[in-house]
Formats: sequence, structure tokens, C-alpha cells
Amino acid sequence: DAKISECCEGWAIDRIGKAELAIMRIAVYEILFEDDVPDSVAVNEAVELTKLYCDEDAKGFVNAVLGKVVRSLNGD
Repeated sequence: DAKISECCEGWAIDRIGKAELAIMRIAVYEILFEDDVPDSVAVNEAVELTKLYCDEDAKGFVNAVLGKVVRSLNGD
């Protein structure tokens, strides 16, 4: 949650929808701890899940936040 909060500019974590937050938590876990899952795959799977279970606009938000997570870990 700390990594998600850090990358959600202007959004408090309690304002994020439950489904979106759960999807991002899974993706951040994969990005941080699953070496056999490429970061791009974790992000793409999260976006696909968001398309299924969340509002249409949520996919862009999830993609942006997870992109910032990946960039922050890569030093960009």
C-alpha cells in the first residue's frame, strides 16, 4: 500500500475503489517479489482485470499508477 500511495499523486488510498486497489496490490506484489513475472506482464494483466471488474476509466488510472511503480524501482 505504501508503494501504491507513493505513486498515486493527488489520491488518498482510501479513495481508490476496492477492486482497483486489490488488482494493484496483486500487481505490485508480482513486480516486487515474483522474479519470473516480467513487470510489463504484471501491469498488462492488472489492466486486463481492471477492464473486466472496474469502471471504464479505471484502466488508465491503474496503468498509470503501476507504470510509476515500475519506473520508481528502475530509477527513472
